[in-house]
Amino acid sequence: MDDNPGESFASKQRLISWINDNTSRGKVREGILTRYKIKHPDHFENGIWQARYFSYFVYYAKELLTDETFVKKKEIAEKFQNSFKNEQWYWQAVAVLGAKLLEYLYDMNALQTDIAKTYVRQIKLSRQLLKSIGRITGRVAKNYGENYGYSNAEEVKEAILAIKQSIEETFKQQMKMSYEIFKSQKEYQIYLVYRREIKNEISQIYSEGLQLNNPPHLALTGK
Repeated sequence: MDDNPGESFASKQRLISWINDNTSRGKVREGILTRYKIKHPDHFENGIWQARYFSYFVYYAKELLTDETFVKKKEIAEKFQNSFKNEQWYWQAVAVLGAKLLEYLYDMNALQTDIAKTYVRQIKLSRQLLKSIGRITGRVAKNYGENYGYSNAEEVKEAILAIKQSIEETFKQQMKMSYEIFKSQKEYQIYLVYRREIKNEISQIYSEGLQLNNPPHLALTGK
């Protein structure tokens, strides 16, 4: 999933912009997450979101993103329709939707397991650190140019970028190691029991085999 506006598929940034709420001129345009919570309060028990509804959430998001009345422009809806037909883009979008949903639920204190809470907390901390590093490196490059001239400023920027990329890779490795630790927990073992059904349901959404009146979570709830 690319952020190049010239691509034929919707960019990651555009996807995120519709997942989140947007405030303009004092008015709030509800994003996918807010609409989902309002429309499906039954997916929450005592304020805690039930993970068995994730595949339905993906389907719900797909319905909204390809609905011209939601995205406001026919060409945007058509770009999302085209994007959802690409298997690689689809699975990347599922990952983005899942990550944003977890963060949204974390902020609402609506996550059930300690694993999910810890994982999201690590993601948030890593993002905050990377933003801080980005601001610091930007100031360093600017100050270098002002004090020593801009003839070597590009070299300084390249060196700083290499440092930032190294730090980002370190964070990724830390997250990977944390994931390996989480795999030994009871919650992950429960997930393994239902993994095939979950993957099949999400794959079914990709193949456009589901109808809104036959939501994909039914296979997991046993209804």
